[in-house]
Amino acid sequence: MKWLSLLLTLAFSVTTLPSASAGEASTGADERPVLVELFTSQGCGLCPEANRYLGELDQRENVFVLAYAVSYWDMYGWTDTYARPEYVQRQRTYLPRLDVPRLYTPHFVVDGVTDAPGWEQDAVAHAVEDRLTAMPDSPVITISDGPFGSFRVGLDGEAPEAELDVWLVAYAPGWATVQVRAGENSGLDMLQYNMVKSLTYLGNWAGGPASFTGESFRRYATVAIVQGANGGPVYGYARVAPSETPGR
Repeated sequence: MKWLSLLLTLAFSVTTLPSASAGEASTGADERPVLVELFTSQGCGLCPEANRYLGELDQRENVFVLAYAVSYWDMYGWTDTYARPEYVQRQRTYLPRLDVPRLYTPHFVVDGVTDAPGWEQDAVAHAVEDRLTAMPDSPVITISDGPFGSFRVGLDGEAPEAELDVWLVAYAPGWATVQVRAGENSGLDMLQYNMVKSLTYLGNWAGGPASFTGESFRRYATVAIVQGANGGPVYGYARVAPSETPGR
């Protein structure tokens, strides 16, 4: 039932979500949901409420969300079960663009152009509305089956900047519960939403037809993201659903 509810929620998106083995998903220049990214940690006392708000945001037809677990809270007694160094690096890359002086959680980044602390939910909501009124055209982005079980990401159209980065993200859609046994949230059954499981840089794109190949994790959902180089604005993405119920 949870997976059915997620599919109904995402049905509002202009990006189709077929099964990961069911052909091709694509998105083009039509209006798309704003991408909201949350940098969170199981060791952060303010993060449970931010995680809850992230799930609430995803119920809006004009928002799509991802959560990245960071590892710099691990020193305080609990090792985050989702954290990976590349997620910290993604957050770090955003900082100079957004004029943020240091890493912290919970940290929301809205389409790569605006950020807000997780405890300022009104600021996050306003950032989403501002982005919707200034949404740039998206290049054509497709995800299809590649060789040996991989995903092939296709791009076409004009690049809105001289250089753009192409990313492939696998995430576990919906809610997951983690029993935190130490640190600031010790004893909490912590809810987390749309947790990223893999982040892969595919390469650089400067416009025109191009194709990239990346590893697929079919038990998770996958999204290909195109954004300005070095943590720039998000210009589009395409998604495919998992081929089976994702593991937690």
